[in-house]
Amino acid sequence: MRNTLLEIRGRFDVRMLVLYAAVPVFLGALAMQMLKLQWYEHAHYALQAEQNRLNIVPVLPVRGEIMDVEGRGLAINRIAYYVQLIPERVANLEETLAALAEMLHWSDSKLEQLRKRIQVTRPDRPVLLDDKLQWEQVSPLAARLHHLPGVDVESGSYREYPYAGLTSHLIGYLSLVDKEDLDGRYFPSEFIGRAGVERSFEQELHGSPGSQQEEVDALGRRVAVLKRSPSVMGHKIRLALDIDVQKAAADALGDSTGAVVVMDVHTGAVIALLSQPGYDTNRFITGLESEQWKTWLNDPEKPLLNRASQAAYPPASTFKLVTGLTGLQHGSRLANGSTNCPGYVEFADRKLRCWKRSGHGMVSMHTAIVQSCDVYFYQLGDQLGMGAISDAAMEWGLGVKTEIQLSPESRGSVPTQSPYMMSAIKNSASKRMKWFRGETMITAIGQGALTATPLQIARLAAAIANGGKVLKPQLLADVPPEVLNQVDVSEEHLNIIRKAMRSVVEDPSGTAYRVLGDAPWDVAGKTGTAQVIKMAQDKKKALSQDLLQRQFRDHAWFMGYAPYKNPKVAIAVFIEHGGHGGAAAGPVAAEIIRVLAAKEQRARADGVQP
Repeated sequence: MRNTLLEIRGRFDVRMLVLYAAVPVFLGALAMQMLKLQWYEHAHYALQAEQNRLNIVPVLPVRGEIMDVEGRGLAINRIAYYVQLIPERVANLEETLAALAEMLHWSDSKLEQLRKRIQVTRPDRPVLLDDKLQWEQVSPLAARLHHLPGVDVESGSYREYPYAGLTSHLIGYLSLVDKEDLDGRYFPSEFIGRAGVERSFEQELHGSPGSQQEEVDALGRRVAVLKRSPSVMGHKIRLALDIDVQKAAADALGDSTGAVVVMDVHTGAVIALLSQPGYDTNRFITGLESEQWKTWLNDPEKPLLNRASQAAYPPASTFKLVTGLTGLQHGSRLANGSTNCPGYVEFADRKLRCWKRSGHGMVSMHTAIVQSCDVYFYQLGDQLGMGAISDAAMEWGLGVKTEIQLSPESRGSVPTQSPYMMSAIKNSASKRMKWFRGETMITAIGQGALTATPLQIARLAAAIANGGKVLKPQLLADVPPEVLNQVDVSEEHLNIIRKAMRSVVEDPSGTAYRVLGDAPWDVAGKTGTAQVIKMAQDKKKALSQDLLQRQFRDHAWFMGYAPYKNPKVAIAVFIEHGGHGGAAAGPVAAEIIRVLAAKEQRARADGVQP
């Protein structure tokens, strides 16, 4: 019994010795850990504690404004309030969103849109919930912010487009950044340029963000602002656009679908660039509803399409100027002579008709341009060949992008003779190695596979006026001209074409005489009527343009420059399914000339050099 007790006592003593030895070890380890936390890692944990007390909030920059050439606002900033939320500081997200929806009168679709926005945003970043709010709208919310941790009301600015529909394709619009834009420069509650000038000059307009250091309580509510680093406002941009000329073009177009481009013939400055119909760019700032976007996408009039630079159409008789210049340059017999126009050209087993069924009689190049005789240019094109015509077209700036700072931009299409490869043909089975003479003849009058944008046609008019300088269209004011190509053309040949263009307007037999003959400036121009569908000759005779359904009517063109002797501006007017160029597009150009002349007269009266 005694031995048993001794054995138990011995084991107990051993355990106590182990415990006595372990206690200093554990105490030493604890002391070392305390030393580590208090000495070596003090700065790290002190910073974490400070971060729990402090919060860094980005201060978004004010976006630079966009003005017209006279300083009138095209994209301006208005003062208002906005509501944002930091998800990780919200205890119950659904309850908070429901309370906000009731106070701010959100629709179910907007609420669903906000939920999706929150899901794709980092939980520590602020999410923009609503903006463009007035104090009357946010005051009930501001009084209850202490019940809504993570929600904040801030004062700021929002974008407004005073001429939204009028400048939609040129100025463009903003929308909230998405996941692809969050590259360190943007925050989830910022807006970014998506189209037009807003997109092209995003870097200059955006500005640089600042930051604000705030002290917060345990619930994440702001207690005080400790430090503020101001943001840097974006640069203000002044365009060459004159909103008065833009308005005049829109008023003259009325309800017609089309485009107008007005350029300075010497600098390439874009004085007006209108595509109609437009769309309300202000709708994007408040968060575009998907139904509205679908309506625009499905609208047969395609309001989202920039017809001035994105859409290419057959240039019709405006291209006869290029054919004529090519004939003069190559010393073509017909270019320096004349031919008889009986109203058609016999070609193989068919007749290529002139627009004037009775014919024009004997015509020279001058008469053919003035009266827009097709037969003359059929024959001239046949003499030149497609190779010479296509080379000249590209030299004058067709078939290539103008390099204007608006994207996307169409290059149009210039068919080439050999091989028969052109961008307009998508199906490789439709491409041929053989070229037909009839195609050359049709191309010579601006029909067939040849297409151009209104911007390209305006630049062509400017190049004829300025001596063959193919300019880059400039959106910004006071930018030096940039010549992309100098056409090798003689002044003698240019003057032949210029005089004919002047007679188009000045001569009673000219196709633009009725609408531009009494313009305040002497105008040199050319009309064009682009055939939309191929119709049998007997149907053409039976049906006038007015009796055709709108989608089957011809497109209308006018291009030219003014004044004739001292050119200042080049103009291109395109009206989709407008009918005859002189009757439909000419009056638009006339109204633009009247506005420009009146502005020049007022400037001179005020002692300002126009």
